[in-house]
Amino acid sequence: MRTGVSGMGGTGRRIGASLLALIFLSCGEIAAKPGIPGVLEAAPVRKTGEELEKVAEIERSGGFLQGMALMESALKEESGDYAGAVIAAYKELAWGYGYGGLSLADLEAGLGTVQARQGENSQKQRDTDAAARGTLAYLAGRWAEAEKLLEQAGASEEDPDGFSKWMLLVCALEKGDNTRKTRSAYGAIRARYEKFPEYWYRGARFYSGQISLQYAERCINLSPAGPFAPECRSIIALDMGLSSLEGAAIKSRAEIENIISQSSSSQNPEMLMELFPLISLPDNAYTMYALGALRALAAEALFRDFFYEQEGRSSGRLAERLSYAARGGV
Repeated sequence: MRTGVSGMGGTGRRIGASLLALIFLSCGEIAAKPGIPGVLEAAPVRKTGEELEKVAEIERSGGFLQGMALMESALKEESGDYAGAVIAAYKELAWGYGYGGLSLADLEAGLGTVQARQGENSQKQRDTDAAARGTLAYLAGRWAEAEKLLEQAGASEEDPDGFSKWMLLVCALEKGDNTRKTRSAYGAIRARYEKFPEYWYRGARFYSGQISLQYAERCINLSPAGPFAPECRSIIALDMGLSSLEGAAIKSRAEIENIISQSSSSQNPEMLMELFPLISLPDNAYTMYALGALRALAAEALFRDFFYEQEGRSSGRLAERLSYAARGGV
């Protein structure tokens, strides 16, 4: 198991709708930002079974759009699954959080407000409260408590890859059940979470070797400035024999290629300075990958001259690497 930050740490007839209103009053609507999957336009809620199945199939095809989990929440509320409505509403917020659109405090405040609105002592009300409390425990990294409450709240979850099932797998892994069976179950639901950064972050923590690196890179590529990217960079660094602190300089291969491509197409060599911390690291696969790409650019005089100029202003390993890159054009 990887070490690091593992936690992301009234009554009424329409409990789910109340939940959504309270959450969005607490933290504001999730604004569409660059990199966050697009916004799903509001649509009339139709009856439930077929519509929930459609939502699941769209997610499994990698087509999640902002707003889909709110639709799922409304559908579950309409069917009487109030606990499911709470968890689906949290799913919407978790996607926004993963892409940097919300803070952890926003999530906790919204769910805490819902938890406070207890009322009638019915089983549905108790399940609704369990869903809110279980999600708060999940956010705080209290895995055993979260597992117990989410099992109660998610009893009606039919989909084997539903969000409450994914949360329960995370709880099991974080508690130490890092068995092949649990990891296989986690990998088996991948299609539904293709664009969900936290799915890949959790996998990066609990797989090992090349699989862990693939999960870490996928998380970074989905949300380079998101809350899970720093630990994923550290996971890559540790796997490369570097320190976790050196992870701040790590770039995924896709990030390296994007920087190289933008610099080349705009004929702006200064953009490459973003890679200088990476090529200053001790030998590792990611540094060598970036250095090879820089060396190829030195075939153009503009970039070769830039490398020589920056070499003269640098020292130590960075100067050596820039000299090596510049000689690629000779």
